[in-house]
Amino acid sequence: MFNAAAVEVDITPPVGVKMAGYGARLKASQGIHDPLKAQILFLELNDSRAVLISMDLLAVQAQFSKNMRAAITEKTGVAEDHVLIACSHTHSGPQGFNLDDLILQETQYETLQEITCQKIAGACAWAKGLLQPAVISLGHSTIDGLGLNRNDPQKGAADHQVSVLRIDEASGKPLAVLFNYGCHPTVMGADNLQISADYPGAARSMLKELYPQVVFMFTNSAAGDVSTRFTRRSATFSEVTRLGQIMGAAVLQAMNVAESFDPQTLKARVEPIDLPLKEFPTEAETQELLAEAKDTLSRMQAEHASAGELRKIITKIEGIEVFLLQIKYYKGKEKLQSELQSIQIGPLHIVAVPGEPFSKTFLDIKQRIQPDQAILVGYANDYKGYFPESVPGLPGTYEDFVSPFSSQAALIIKELAIKLIKEK
Repeated sequence: MFNAAAVEVDITPPVGVKMAGYGARLKASQGIHDPLKAQILFLELNDSRAVLISMDLLAVQAQFSKNMRAAITEKTGVAEDHVLIACSHTHSGPQGFNLDDLILQETQYETLQEITCQKIAGACAWAKGLLQPAVISLGHSTIDGLGLNRNDPQKGAADHQVSVLRIDEASGKPLAVLFNYGCHPTVMGADNLQISADYPGAARSMLKELYPQVVFMFTNSAAGDVSTRFTRRSATFSEVTRLGQIMGAAVLQAMNVAESFDPQTLKARVEPIDLPLKEFPTEAETQELLAEAKDTLSRMQAEHASAGELRKIITKIEGIEVFLLQIKYYKGKEKLQSELQSIQIGPLHIVAVPGEPFSKTFLDIKQRIQPDQAILVGYANDYKGYFPESVPGLPGTYEDFVSPFSSQAALIIKELAIKLIKEK
């Protein structure tokens, strides 16, 4: 017997906390445009249980996930490795959950962490009490006008597929919908001081108007090099709404073509992973790169380059400045450790990655398996940053500089993900 339940809780922080996502944002939050939410999808098949959690946060570190998993296990009995914790990656949420981030150096809010942990653990116990017979379906659609490769919008890789996991009551009434798509929720920029879930929250709001009783949850996918940089018309909340509606329309389409499948198995697996660091140049060489990039910016400004092109060189400068910090911080280190997680529901594998995979990574995975077999979830369980793959003709991007990893890290993630998907 396959059972499911879903609940949603508010995790909006107090006004006045510092906001995550932009090093250039110096002021704390000054208001709430729309609330931040967390959704819990509780699945049960015979004696096996799994919990999928999505939160409107930038990212969480491994220690927070460890604490939350322990709290959920205590309240529900679900094994810790059967709990997946994903973040939407909104850049208009609170700091305090990703304290290991060398780039952003977040302020610690222990009370906020504890309250959020207890809210979600309690919601998991709530969902356990709501379990009911259910039917599971998987659907896909293609989205246009939302995410593009933010370094090369014409030729750069971007996965335009939206994947939807639909859970219905036995009667056929929708109960929960998980939608997965890879794109940075960065419509609102560093000057925004209003807390917001960005376009995924706007998509959920649109969908809730049509299905008020359904829990809609967003998980980000291979978004490392994909954003709204070249599709957004402005950095305004009206634009958040417009792009959210584009997202919502694609979800509706996928919901309506979703096909049910037999969840004959429900199991999970967590695999440790070693992520090799890059070979860093000298500080002098990096300072020279920084000077060249600043000269390029000055020339482009004088030539009145477009906002999108200016943003590319500005983020490159920001990346080189972070690179200088990394040269010192990672001196003597060769690798960082984290984990990959797979939750298998019948033929479907949901693979959780601890950071920001690039589009090429997931597109390559889908070429080597049956595409309907996998949903790739980024920003999950831990956050180690960008996992760039070397792309000919695109050296020296912001992501290349900011990531401490060699391109080998992405290849290791790719091969382990494929192994987890293919293993029965």
